[in-house]
Amino acid sequence: MYQEAEALHASVLRRVGVLQAKARASLVTRRQGAVTVFNSLSWRRTELVQLPHGWKGAVGMDGTALPVQAIGKDHFAEVSVPSCGWTTITSGPASGTTGRVVATPILLENDQVRARINDRGEIISLVDKASGRELAAGPLNALRMYRDTPRNFEAWDIDSNYTTQPVALESKARIRVLATGPLVGVLLVERTIGKSRLTQEIRLRRGSRRIEFGTVMDWREKHKLLKVNFPTAIHADEAVHEIQFGHIRRPNHKSRPFDADRFEVCNQKWTALCEENRGVAVLNDCKYGVNVDGGSINLTLLRSSLAPDAHADQGRQEFTYAFQAWNGSFFDTGVVRESYELNVSCTVAEGSAGEESVFSVDVPNVVIETVKPAEDGSGDLVVRLYEAKRTATTCALETSLQVKQAVETNLLEEKIRPVACHSGRIALSFRPFEIKTLRLRL
Repeated sequence: MYQEAEALHASVLRRVGVLQAKARASLVTRRQGAVTVFNSLSWRRTELVQLPHGWKGAVGMDGTALPVQAIGKDHFAEVSVPSCGWTTITSGPASGTTGRVVATPILLENDQVRARINDRGEIISLVDKASGRELAAGPLNALRMYRDTPRNFEAWDIDSNYTTQPVALESKARIRVLATGPLVGVLLVERTIGKSRLTQEIRLRRGSRRIEFGTVMDWREKHKLLKVNFPTAIHADEAVHEIQFGHIRRPNHKSRPFDADRFEVCNQKWTALCEENRGVAVLNDCKYGVNVDGGSINLTLLRSSLAPDAHADQGRQEFTYAFQAWNGSFFDTGVVRESYELNVSCTVAEGSAGEESVFSVDVPNVVIETVKPAEDGSGDLVVRLYEAKRTATTCALETSLQVKQAVETNLLEEKIRPVACHSGRIALSFRPFEIKTLRLRL
């Protein structure tokens, strides 16, 4: 079963890769010493972009030298890319960059947070520098393994008593510094987990409160469940879990029988705990089971059932999760955007295309989720947006395209009402979590 699924997924990814490459190539013109960086998300973002071989520095569209850091033999530039758009950078001299992200085997620190690391690769202290507060109530990034033998449907079920069957993980880690410099600090953690082997990059960028854990696991367990725990100092009686086009709040306690029954729940890209003026979240790029116990967010990483497939999930597993902290209200946090950025990378094509933003929205809580051709083959363009933070909002969608007519439709792309489009600007009003679909005739 896995062999067929993996073959089908690989085929789909190959076809998608070809389509993406053709789309990018249609937008750029060949030019020596230039590459164009593309951003499919609906806000301007700043990302580290690996420079072509031989480049020591890079220059942006305004002629300003970009911040650059060498990581091993490669050089990375910090590039600001427009929303739903692209920008071209060219080869240039190496530039000096102020500031430094400190990375040692026991410390990761930037201007926002200070994280102390123990000999297992766990964060034993995480201090928010703006408030001076400790965010960790125990070791963060703590791997926990349990015996996992469900009474029924072992590849699908998790029994509630798994917590009574922990498996000791006593091995220490080998920790090395991969990068320390003005843009990013990276630690490499290598550790044995039972019969399996973990390799993990812990990354912290300048100006960021997001600590990423890029993980590769050679998984060799049987009837085991692996979770990563983040016990925090946040006091809340609910956790916030992202679902498609919004989020849902669930109790993080077992006061009532039906709360106890929800010992494992689903999330999409993040789960958060919030106080009125601060909060934390665990983000992920492909791990959707989680439980929240008081102030601890515990993400399920791997299982090793033997039926119906005795070799399910064995071998190389690659995934990334992250810990994000913020000060201020949930509405003001960037957790929604941060989770998208963890999941959706910028892409690069050789050549020049200038700088362009095809679509943008002027408020942070409205997300452009889809841009695609209309299903009826008419050549119309469909843009789908949603409100992400459970609050009524007015905003404007702006586009650089020449729009002749705009209509609002239902999810079947059937016309509901016309909407005004003046000089590429469409005014919109959203209810909490509302989804809007627009059909644009060009």
